[in-house]
Amino acid sequence: MKNIVLFEDSCYKNFGPLTKTRPIFELRNGIFNIRERYVRTLSEYNFYFFYRKAFDPMIKRLGIKGMNSLPENEPFIAINARIVPNKNFLKYFENLVNQKSKTAADDNGQLLTGIFTSKAEFVESVKKGVKTSVKPILEINKYPWDLTNAIGEWITNDSIFLIGGDKWIKSKLPNVIIENKDSVYISKTAIIMAGTIIDATYGPVIIDDEAEIMYNSVIIGPAYIGKNSKIKIGAKIYQNTSIGDVCKVGGEVEGSIIHGYSNKQHEGFLGHAYIGEWCNLGADTNNSDLKNNYSFVKVEINNELIDTGSLFVGVVMGDHSKTGINTMINTGTVIGVACNVYGEGFPPRNIPDFHWGGKEKLVKYPFNKTIDTVKTVMARRNIELEKSDEDILKKLFLKLK
Repeated sequence: MKNIVLFEDSCYKNFGPLTKTRPIFELRNGIFNIRERYVRTLSEYNFYFFYRKAFDPMIKRLGIKGMNSLPENEPFIAINARIVPNKNFLKYFENLVNQKSKTAADDNGQLLTGIFTSKAEFVESVKKGVKTSVKPILEINKYPWDLTNAIGEWITNDSIFLIGGDKWIKSKLPNVIIENKDSVYISKTAIIMAGTIIDATYGPVIIDDEAEIMYNSVIIGPAYIGKNSKIKIGAKIYQNTSIGDVCKVGGEVEGSIIHGYSNKQHEGFLGHAYIGEWCNLGADTNNSDLKNNYSFVKVEINNELIDTGSLFVGVVMGDHSKTGINTMINTGTVIGVACNVYGEGFPPRNIPDFHWGGKEKLVKYPFNKTIDTVKTVMARRNIELEKSDEDILKKLFLKLK
């Protein structure tokens, strides 16, 4: 049995706005996203994916196989993409394969794992849940802060897949200070300017292909700098930070994930945050990630106030959103897709998709103007907005009251 279906269930809604524009297994939370990590971890298996139909064109662009490509009447192992593929899971997975266990579910009856032959039975189990007494002890991602709280762990674990090969610089770099060099991986095509300090004492630092680290920057591991990304002059990148491809990042960043093609070029603090793709944070944008009374942060998800059980939670920002200069963002704020936040004072802690404004007033922005801006921003990177992605955005827009 060599087939695995990695699937998302209805709990993807708990990760909104991030999962409004991508399947849950495309969320980054280390060097890799969830899908990439599973494929590397269980490399001897054939992977297929179950997701919302609207993402068919995206899956095709990624060159991966939907469940429809799975051969008929062949058994397959179903794995919920919210399961964390750590050592505990791998031990459970080995038993699952060897014992051909029955389906397992979480406390709410959501399918976690199982072995199926019928695709229809599997789909029914995902959509309606399952009744089972098997509730394995597995770590499950439930909300965005579960991802940000584990960044350092996953950068460290993911770095194992990078060891070896001739991709990395092995000689000393002039005018660059490196601590614990055995845990520093710098691509031969990266540019590291004078005065840079890279400290891997607390975890690995990975600087990927054609990344550029400008003068006097400091990077403390665990940290990942993605391909073609630029770290601006004097930037302070603290532990547990994952920056995707083609980003520009300056100022102070700690414990945060920034997806690809997003910019935070200027001074300002970003902490324990999750920033989607094609976002831009204006100069001196700052987010709080700790309450002044040091109590656990509460975040509004799906119109419900959730106690995160964490002292440190910053902002969650959906794709194509922006902030104006000097924007202040409160602890545990959720900013939707294609928003523009600006103005004096703290804006609301939950900003709906396609809204502009701040503390004084929020206004739903016209869809045609939103798309014009999206296309202009993407064109600056020589990328054209796909019709299918525009359709996803339009569907989100039409859902708004």
